[in-house]
Amino acid sequence: MVKSIFNNVLGPVMIGPSSSHTAASVRIGRLVRSLLNEEPLHVRVRFAPSGSLASTYRGQGSAMGLAAGLLGLEMTDRRVADSEKTAIERGLTIEYTIAGPEADHPNTYFIESKGVSGKEISLTALSTGGGVIRLVSLNGREVTDDTEYVNMVMPFPVRSSVSLPFTNHHEAYKLLSGGGASVSALAENYELAACNVDIEKIKGAALDVYRVMTESEHRGRSGTSYSDRILPGQSHLIEEGLRDARVPDAGLINDIIVSVTSVMECKSSMGVIVAAPTAGSCGVLAGTLAAIVRRFDYSSVMVEEGMMAAGLTGLMIDMGAGFAGEEGGCQYECGSASAMTAAALASLSGGSSEIIMAAASMALQNMLGLICDPVADRVEVPCLGKNISASLNAVASANMALGGFRQVIPFPEVIDAMLEVATSLDRRYRCTCLGGLSVTPAAKQIEKKLQFPGD
Repeated sequence: MVKSIFNNVLGPVMIGPSSSHTAASVRIGRLVRSLLNEEPLHVRVRFAPSGSLASTYRGQGSAMGLAAGLLGLEMTDRRVADSEKTAIERGLTIEYTIAGPEADHPNTYFIESKGVSGKEISLTALSTGGGVIRLVSLNGREVTDDTEYVNMVMPFPVRSSVSLPFTNHHEAYKLLSGGGASVSALAENYELAACNVDIEKIKGAALDVYRVMTESEHRGRSGTSYSDRILPGQSHLIEEGLRDARVPDAGLINDIIVSVTSVMECKSSMGVIVAAPTAGSCGVLAGTLAAIVRRFDYSSVMVEEGMMAAGLTGLMIDMGAGFAGEEGGCQYECGSASAMTAAALASLSGGSSEIIMAAASMALQNMLGLICDPVADRVEVPCLGKNISASLNAVASANMALGGFRQVIPFPEVIDAMLEVATSLDRRYRCTCLGGLSVTPAAKQIEKKLQFPGD
């Protein structure tokens, strides 16, 4: 299926906690509902024992999202949080089993469903990261082109047969080399070709995404609460520390820490955020831009171009590697977000295409090998710290590129290196909660306190 910047990179707009779990499962549930063309009555879901979903489908919102999608809810609907309870009230039963055979992809859904009239369908679907889904089979038959099906649940329907400006990250980089094209213009031209939209819709979509990002940052700053989370509200602590001199006045660094934390707290309290490229890394681009645009008062044109630079950078990563922590660890999530943010910042400062790509390259180089090891199956710890680190890394990398530092390794080759690292990363460190911080004694104590009913 043809990739789209607004389907695959700058989105989805959703409520938390996880794009590859919550948002993707909403879309899979809505797809099941659409294919049934009636109210679902009974749904059986199987996850492979060695996949990520076997150990994370509760804590990271897959069960919640699937119920919401089966009920026909949008992924920005606050009722998603109570969707499993609502499903029971409406007579919809959803059964989960963890059993063989194994699956090639860690986020594989094997689903059998029956509607109120007795109509039945079965399908196999994948969550490939950042809320993107694939339909692998339908009623026992392999689906080789799932465009018409996936378009049912995506905000930007894509064309199934199209001539694109580039088809891989190396081709995109070549077009940008030597000043051949601006990053934002190439991003816009790609989206024009991939989707049946005009340039004004693309520019408007970029600014709409930025608006949602700033709203999530503001909501987090105003204070949040949610019972099923590890961390209390902390975004106010830096400013309080500055007032009584406990925290050194580090200027923009402190602003970014507060903004990134605010976005992450919005996510954790089931507020609306933008997964850019994932919900687990949603604080990086949103929090950094909120702090920097507020401080330097960039124009809407410059913000739109910065967003599209981030979008093209993420698209190149998605073409060469991916975004799913279940496939490549947190280097795929916070690492990608850091590269995207570095590109956006270099664009805002008027950097050339070469400088923008150098900023992205240096940012991603610094994040290779980052594992995904969430505590208590929640997208909070160490996710918050990694988002803040990725944001500050993006600022440093953008400034280094703008100052003339050498990238040494071209951006496409860094993407290739990240993919090579991902293939070597033990599954314990790819969002399975089976290694790293996830299995420390302290994490296990937290997990006991936050267990779901029936676990």
